[in-house]
Amino acid sequence: MKQSEARALIIQQWDDWILTQAIEPGGPTGKDSLRFFYELQDDASPLLDFQSRGQDKWRIIHGWLLGAERLSDHWMMPSPRIIPTRKPRSARGKSGAKT
Repeated sequence: MKQSEARALIIQQWDDWILTQAIEPGGPTGKDSLRFFYELQDDASPLLDFQSRGQDKWRIIHGWLLGAERLSDHWMMPSPRIIPTRKPRSARGKSGAKT
C-alpha cells in the first residue's frame, strides 16, 4: 500500500478510535498516537502494510496525525541542547621546511 492511501485510511481509523478512548484534558497527544499504533500492531492491521522506506512507522503515523491536526505534542518536553565540549588545539610547531 502506498503512503498516500495508508494516510487517509489511518486518519479515518484514528477518528473512529479516538472516540472510544478516555483522553486527558487538552486533547490527544503523542502518547495517544503511540497507544493507537500499538493497537494496530497488536491487531496485525493491514493499515501498517505501507511503504516506510526504512523509517519508523510510528513516527510516520504520528507525523500524519500532527499534520492533520488530530493531536498535539505538548506532552513532549524539548530535550536540552547538547553542546559538545571543545578540546583546545595543541600548539603546532613550524618546522621551517618549505614545500
